[in-house]
Amino acid sequence: MSHLHIPDGVLPAWLWIGALIATLLLVVLFSRQLERRRRMLPMVAVLSALALVIMQVHIGPLHINLSALAGIVAGPGLGFLAVFVANFFSAIVLGHGGLTVLGVNSLLVGSEALVAGAVFALMGGARRLLVNGAGAVAVALVVSTLLVLAVGAIAGQSLEAMVLDHDHNHGNDHDHDHDHNHEVSSGFFTRFVSIIAFLLLPWMAMEMTLSLGAMAFIRRVRGQWFEQEE
Repeated sequence: MSHLHIPDGVLPAWLWIGALIATLLLVVLFSRQLERRRRMLPMVAVLSALALVIMQVHIGPLHINLSALAGIVAGPGLGFLAVFVANFFSAIVLGHGGLTVLGVNSLLVGSEALVAGAVFALMGGARRLLVNGAGAVAVALVVSTLLVLAVGAIAGQSLEAMVLDHDHNHGNDHDHDHDHNHEVSSGFFTRFVSIIAFLLLPWMAMEMTLSLGAMAFIRRVRGQWFEQEE
């Protein structure tokens, strides 16, 4: 759910350009990390493929991304890199979200890998795999949800500005403009929040269930993946 299907032209330029720059910097940084740890390349490739496939499976209005799982298995940096690759192909090839919001979506979805990987390590890692994994996934999903709400609020303000500019160009009454613009902005964000609130618990439950199931499976067949050293 942290992947936003926002078309081009809604978010302000400072946000999507800044997010794109931040994403590219992180990709360069973590690509260098992968260069130093080439043995991790197959794992990153598998996690990217898994994320790309699972993103295309829709359960009603929801789709899962397993980004938190990527961060737990590969670590925050390489998990983010795996998620970025999946998100890149999802946007470019499959059209999930506008191209200008590729950076925003990469940070939103990738934040789950960064947060989950860091929290998992702080909680003790694989020593209590499912307990620590559940805690890490929960924190990551809450953080990404808050980031999504922040982007939604900014999108509402951007829509307000576009309406204001349109009305100004057509010479409409200023007081009426202000009231109408505020209604557009608050109405968009209120509806945005109501949609997220309705879907939040089912999404978290599915992400948690699939992530823990995948962790248990990986420990059984590839337990060494949780023992990778930096």
